Amino acid sequence: MIASRKRHVLQRGPRARFATGLALAVLLACAPSMAWSAGLTVGREVQTHLGVVTQKLIATRRAGEIDAFAKVLDPGPLAQLVADLATAEAAAEASHAEAERAKALNSSGGAVSAKDMEAAVAQARSDALRVTALRRRLGLEWGPGIARMSKAQRAKLVNALSAGAAALVHVDTHNNDGQAGARVVKIDVGPDSVRGVVIGPARAAEPRLQSSGLIVEVMGRSAILLSVGLTQSAHIESASPQTGYILPRSALIRFRGSEWAYVRTGPTTFERRLVLNPTPQEAGYFVPGGFANGDEVVVQGAAALFAAEQTASAEGR
Repeated sequence: MIASRKRHVLQRGPRARFATGLALAVLLACAPSMAWSAGLTVGREVQTHLGVVTQKLIATRRAGEIDAFAKVLDPGPLAQLVADLATAEAAAEASHAEAERAKALNSSGGAVSAKDMEAAVAQARSDALRVTALRRRLGLEWGPGIARMSKAQRAKLVNALSAGAAALVHVDTHNNDGQAGARVVKIDVGPDSVRGVVIGPARAAEPRLQSSGLIVEVMGRSAILLSVGLTQSAHIESASPQTGYILPRSALIRFRGSEWAYVRTGPTTFERRLVLNPTPQEAGYFVPGGFANGDEVVVQGAAALFAAEQTASAEGR
């Protein structure tokens, strides 16, 4: 029915075709939620007019993923702690040198009194204890990964955090699933995802998920998108491979709060399928199921097919 109707429209002038296209756009924006249609018939001529282009799916494999929850941490306390540690280390070096001079002068003839020597040694010990305390705070507050970093590595990290070239993220999973041995985490940011490297386990637990959590470092231009306090979905890469398909972004339409894609089931027939658990990738979205090898997915004209489907559904009421 819709094919014959479209042929009639194509035989009319450009003004009529424009009016029909406008009507389809209005239906797309305003149509109420309807039951999912099992199939849609569109003639070849109408497909050409709508700009329908399909692409065959090829199965691919990728590292398995475990869903996680990510929250961007405030780097201010870390920057302050690193600065305090650097100050304490400098003071400890100076007081240690002063104590050594005082001991040498005292033993060589009394140029420095025993009392002054003891005061210098006590100050050196006090400064050394402050350095030890601050280093322990690094481990207690930020985990062993950051605590094990060298002075130069921590300074580089803080500089990148202050410049917006890095971000620290607390990643949690239910009951710590997938955290043991994790190395890479992908964090969803808009339609894409950014990769982060696991620095080490966190020390602040997430009580709702019963998760100790991981500290993840995200580097590069995407780090500026991770504002302090932002919460996002994330995915921990596991060693187990996963088979699925990559759907181009242009193939997906959003309807009733979910993602859908059209699959050609015949020369003039299409089926709209629900896209389950799409994961952002550079080339599109990875889906683990719901499609088969060789399925022809509509990669151009999906929105036009959806409008046509809604029009046919409205006329059939």
